[in-house]
Amino acid sequence: MISEVLPYAVALGAVVVALITIYMMRSGRKKTGEEPSEVTEAAAILPLKGERTVTNFDAQKSKKELSLLDVEREILSYGIRRLYEAQAEGKISEKERERLAQGYKQRMLEIKDSMSENESVVALHELEGMQEDLIKLFNERFDEINKKIGGLRVNLDIKPKPEIPKPSSALPSSLPEKATRKPRKPLVPKKTEAEERIDQIRAEVEKVLERLGQMETEA
Repeated sequence: MISEVLPYAVALGAVVVALITIYMMRSGRKKTGEEPSEVTEAAAILPLKGERTVTNFDAQKSKKELSLLDVEREILSYGIRRLYEAQAEGKISEKERERLAQGYKQRMLEIKDSMSENESVVALHELEGMQEDLIKLFNERFDEINKKIGGLRVNLDIKPKPEIPKPSSALPSSLPEKATRKPRKPLVPKKTEAEERIDQIRAEVEKVLERLGQMETEA
């Protein structure tokens, strides 16, 4: 069960990282008084793109190789078992058994390494496919929201407005600056639709990770 859920958690986490990056870019620019539109601030990293390092041909080749290696491993296992039986029957000595089995054992180690490598290739291909599907879904959703935002702005004939810092009032010369300065309450900006979507996806990832922890405990 864990192996089935974990790839989705990893791929979904990559999407969340991208969304958080957009949010951090927006927050950093707000501090400097800039307020670019969603299209401008996301242009540097969107649309998200997944990199394909393993082709379908490579994945199918690795699967075929795994099948052949598995058959060879069964043959070698039978050969080693037969050597022990031959020793028990008195046909060969322990020293002869070890000498004959050495080649079988060495090949078994080579097969183990080859199977591990081919299994990694197949797993990587499957993970990249899942990542590609999730990124495609995210890009489509983001583009849909962006078009709606643009359409509403056109209908309302409004544009994004940058925050203009308020000029500080001059302090009386007779009073020290520290005595007249009042603490300011931090402004809590209203969340945009994109930021609310970030919170939703982050919540989904937390649920997946929580489920993984439960399954590990049950195992």
